Amino acid sequence: MSFEGNYNVLLWEFIEKYYPNYFSCDDVLLSDILVRKLNGEKICDNDEKHIKDWNIKKELLELEQKLLKESFKNYFEIIYSPRSTARILSRR
Repeated sequence: MSFEGNYNVLLWEFIEKYYPNYFSCDDVLLSDILVRKLNGEKICDNDEKHIKDWNIKKELLELEQKLLKESFKNYFEIIYSPRSTARILSRR
């Protein structure tokens, strides 16, 4: 697998782990639809109609930035919560 492929897998593993309600999130579903469209894969007719006049690359970039930003926010809240920080400091 290429560097880009490995990076993309790691990125999505991070988002899956730290994005709230990942498995029921409309933005995650939309990202999947946009990626499939960019890759030339078949998407359902309703999705085709919904994104018909979109700049797919632009929309995908903005959406994935939003997903990653929220994932990082939750990551930092978890890792640097008072309880986690106390655990980290006690290991030193």
